[in-house]
Amino acid sequence: MLETFELAITVPHEEECAQLGSEMYQTRARQEVQAFTRQLLRIHGSPPEGARFKIIHCPHDFGTYLDLALVYDEDVEEHVEWLLKIESGIPDKWDQAAITELKEVGYFDNQESSHSLSL
Repeated sequence: MLETFELAITVPHEEECAQLGSEMYQTRARQEVQAFTRQLLRIHGSPPEGARFKIIHCPHDFGTYLDLALVYDEDVEEHVEWLLKIESGIPDKWDQAAITELKEVGYFDNQESSHSLSL
């Protein structure tokens, strides 16, 4: 049976994320969750057939925030192993490819707060 597991994170552990309610939240959040997904793919490889990453929209009192989720079949051992590998293998920092990608889309232009990146 297909399940959805929310990671409750859209950036590496030690990076700051776009702040819900800020002027450019939706744009910046989408940029970071897409870059983060690609970074996880670089680290862990493609998901097994039938499993996937999914960007979800979560309603909140201050607006709708984005989250990254994993869609998997709880009855397929390969899917569960993939989920556990992703969950335990969240990086601390953006990798160079993600930094380059985010620079190219203007993510760091007019940012609301400083990031712990070496730009």
